[in-house]
Amino acid sequence: MSKVLNIIVEGPTETEFVTQCLRPYFNNKGFFNIRPIGIETSPGFKGGDVRYSRYKKHIQTILRGQEDLLVTSLIDFYRLRNDFPKFDEAQKIQNNIVQKVDFLEQACFEDINDHRFIPYIQLHEFEGLLFTKIDGFNDFPDLAPNSRQELEQIIHDFPNPELINEGATTAPSKRLLRLVPDYQKPFHGNYIALTNGLDAIFEKCPRFNAWIETLVERMNG
Repeated sequence: MSKVLNIIVEGPTETEFVTQCLRPYFNNKGFFNIRPIGIETSPGFKGGDVRYSRYKKHIQTILRGQEDLLVTSLIDFYRLRNDFPKFDEAQKIQNNIVQKVDFLEQACFEDINDHRFIPYIQLHEFEGLLFTKIDGFNDFPDLAPNSRQELEQIIHDFPNPELINEGATTAPSKRLLRLVPDYQKPFHGNYIALTNGLDAIFEKCPRFNAWIETLVERMNG
């Protein structure tokens, strides 16, 4: 029996992404025990506002279970709360956002202190992964020509869409809400991801790709 891979997710959008996109990918690799676990179960919770105390509690509860398991996470760096370990120290890292997020992940790993835990914080947020190709937006019937043109320009301007910034109006999710009519995060986000395909995400999003490669390696270990 293969390891159980538990993925702590931020909200319904990430839950659907794990279920609809990542689980089939891992199934094709021969790993069938893939479990998305929402960090908040309150009705109507839409994600965000991840408190480290709740994040840590979920992880520690899972790690008290069987030995043959792994725990990872899929949470956004965008608007990450300052209660995460060494958050203030991380802010001193200037001009290299990748190093800053790597530093925060390592701080989480040291705080949890269990080799079965593989922390992952998405740079900048899940929705950045959707800007890999225009294909996923082609079936939106009410997408205005100028909005489509702007989406294509964003994809062109960011060869690595993980680097789309975290501004209040320019973060990936904010761009989608502005450009795509009636955008609904859990449904449309995963439709776009499925249409573009994981291979396109792997090719253009190096941190995400490295995370998945690490999970596959550890599941095989």
